[in-house]
Amino acid sequence: MRYNLCLIAVIVLAGCATTARTPLAPAPAPVTVTEVTEPAEVAEQIRQIKPSIAIEEMEPTGDRLYDLLQNAAAETHSLRVRALLDTAAHMLRHRFAAEPNTAAKWTAIMRFTLERYHAILSRAPIPPHTPLATLLNALPESIVADLLHHPHYREIKIRVLAGQADVPIDLTPEVRAYIQYFLTVKRDFLERCLSRSTAYLPMIQTVFREQGLPVDLAYKAMIESGFNPRALSRAYALGMWQFMYRTGLLYGLRRNTYIDDRMNLEKSTHAAARHLNHLYDYFGDWRLVVAAYNCGQGRMDRAIAKSKTRDFWEIDALPRETRNHVPKFMAAIIIAKDPAFFGFKDIVYQPPMSYDKVALTEPVNLHLAAECAGTTYTYLRYLNPELRRPYTPPAMRRNAYNLRVPKGAGAKFRANYAQIPEHKKIQLIDYVVKRGDTLSGIASYVGVSSSDLQAANGITNPRRLQIGQKLSIPMYPNAQRLSAATRARPVLQTKNIDQRPDPKHYRQINVTVRTGDTLWDIAKRKGITVSHLRAWNNLNTNRPIHPGDRLTLWVPKDGTSESTIFYTVRTGDTLWSIARAFDTSVAALQSWNDIRSPSRLRPGTRIRVREIAD
Repeated sequence: MRYNLCLIAVIVLAGCATTARTPLAPAPAPVTVTEVTEPAEVAEQIRQIKPSIAIEEMEPTGDRLYDLLQNAAAETHSLRVRALLDTAAHMLRHRFAAEPNTAAKWTAIMRFTLERYHAILSRAPIPPHTPLATLLNALPESIVADLLHHPHYREIKIRVLAGQADVPIDLTPEVRAYIQYFLTVKRDFLERCLSRSTAYLPMIQTVFREQGLPVDLAYKAMIESGFNPRALSRAYALGMWQFMYRTGLLYGLRRNTYIDDRMNLEKSTHAAARHLNHLYDYFGDWRLVVAAYNCGQGRMDRAIAKSKTRDFWEIDALPRETRNHVPKFMAAIIIAKDPAFFGFKDIVYQPPMSYDKVALTEPVNLHLAAECAGTTYTYLRYLNPELRRPYTPPAMRRNAYNLRVPKGAGAKFRANYAQIPEHKKIQLIDYVVKRGDTLSGIASYVGVSSSDLQAANGITNPRRLQIGQKLSIPMYPNAQRLSAATRARPVLQTKNIDQRPDPKHYRQINVTVRTGDTLWDIAKRKGITVSHLRAWNNLNTNRPIHPGDRLTLWVPKDGTSESTIFYTVRTGDTLWSIARAFDTSVAALQSWNDIRSPSRLRPGTRIRVREIAD
């Protein structure tokens, strides 16, 4: 029993033996093995045939390999050939592990091994635990470089990669065609997908693992959206997981004026996991699940009934997009298992998304939030793709909004935001519903959209407003969505400012502009507003001030601690627009003028707009 049954069929090595030998005969004609996935009974037969080899005997020499190769080449029993090849794979892997920089002569042995394996195996994926798979994964780079253009190496390597997937991969002509398609026609697209994939895969695979799903289903996002959280299809499916609006609602994905949870990376991924689990419970086959995710459960049901089969490859009643979707998905997994093998060697992979979450109980301008977090507006939008506006949602009545900021910036954001003056923030004002009020009427009056007002107050039926109901009205800095009356005229003109305060309490002074002065600095020193400085001196935003300029100001007279500046309300004015113009807050205006509801703001009314302190 020397080594005649012991060693793997491995490639003929010219010059491998230490003495002259007759060259080995070419590999015999293929011997068909009906089962490649090694069911228990076949695996047991191979195990019984395969002799045990001690570690010290797993170092092949030229003479020993030559003898064994002769035996393997002459063997005709398929299971015995498989046992010999598997034993040889173990031995070669042991040698390569012990000596990574092995001599090039072993390349010839590998070629022969691949040819014998190719002859006896069917064309199914090769499971990762098999000796051939472990051998290919342990090959030194020098051997791989010599084998890259060997047709059997490429074929077997693709089958090994397919076997690494935890979802079924069928190496059908359609799947192979899409591998070639991604390597040629769609190469640029696949490069972008692979680059983005590393940003999202850790999170997706963690969620899928927690939900008991195969983690390689994460690559469905590559085919669905190219790992793009903002992807929108022609059918208006949105987000990385391409949820239709109604399907998203079934899984708790909200959409309103401010957010669309279909673009929320975490929420949409959890929703996708629940949807995939539901489809698998229904169909019981991952091929059908992937197809049904694309075309819908009902459409898949009808296609199965019409085709009278549950074999995806035999179902001929599916849309073309769905028929292509499954082989695309399988091809993408194979390439993603080893992009470098397929020539994707210069990809710049994005780092995994990493962030802190800050719970917000009030709406926040993203430009301001970016400054507070020490990042950019663009990066903040990248971290929070579900936001449809450049603001976070108003404080919902049920819970806060969790804003994602760069990792480690959470504490910095909180500290900096706490220092922001109230009038620089988005503000909410209260409104009490009166008899005859409608949602659209209130929205028009206060200068916001009906949808904004509805979303801010969690109103599902705008016809069910109750008299006495308290609404929160969001007022945004530089808001673009204003009422028609407000859009038709400037928000507030400085000429409406009372040019000359009451001379009983105020006196006129002149100030000379110093080097480095700004209007803001002067206004702050004198306790007035920039708007007043501009109005009193006929300055506009396009006219800068220069050192030596003399400005006219009105300040309180001696003995007067504070006084008031008034403004006459014009048609279309809102508390927010007035507060912005006078650099104050809505809350201050309400307090100074005892305004409990914006509905009390009437054109022609004189209101306090500034308290000037000495």
